[in-house]
Amino acid sequence: MKLTWLAPAVLLTASATAQAVEFSGTATFTNDYRFRGISQTAGDAAVQASIDADFGNGFYAGVWGSNVDFGDDANLEIDYYVGYAGDLSEEVNYSVTAYYFQYPGYDAADIDFGELDVQLGWKDLSLTYAIATSYVNSDEDGQYLALDYSYPLSEQVSLDLHAGYSFGDYWDRFDIGDYQDYSVGVSGSVAGLDLSVAYLFNSVDSGNDVDSGVFRNDNTLLFTVSRTF
Repeated sequence: MKLTWLAPAVLLTASATAQAVEFSGTATFTNDYRFRGISQTAGDAAVQASIDADFGNGFYAGVWGSNVDFGDDANLEIDYYVGYAGDLSEEVNYSVTAYYFQYPGYDAADIDFGELDVQLGWKDLSLTYAIATSYVNSDEDGQYLALDYSYPLSEQVSLDLHAGYSFGDYWDRFDIGDYQDYSVGVSGSVAGLDLSVAYLFNSVDSGNDVDSGVFRNDNTLLFTVSRTF
């Protein structure tokens, strides 16, 4: 596994903490695994799970997995991540996370890659910038900007708004080019379950719209249910 670049950060995380590590796990079901507006499961359902470690001093690490479908022998994605989160004030917070996206057993292509995400939050608003210098191991950069806002409608239900922008050399060589993805949804918790429904749409031209099969990017209604243990 190509994880050597994560080793220094993991060692720093382990040595820096002086408190007991808190572990949690999450199981998720969704009717489509969409990554920045594009389906990773050919429009089909996905079962996902994660294990997270909180070191109690701002450092965290975890692993996340999901089934995928790229129309060939790809069937699994596993993401490893390590990061640090902190507060700049009572209302402003930040986080820096290093990710490594891996596709075990995928023989058709080597698309494992690393990405660095930086997030700045203010109240219920967050801004995220992500950069991969070799997106999907292409030797071309892929970058992403996202703005998310969550407005509490009640103590248990929130209105969720999202706008994202994918750009960089990787996207420039495709007809789709740079594009924006958006979503409007609501989320809440019932009987220990986290539920959400969102409508996803984007700026992709109709000529490049994929409404079925692999990497579909059409407008869709996304349902998600998860449980954290």
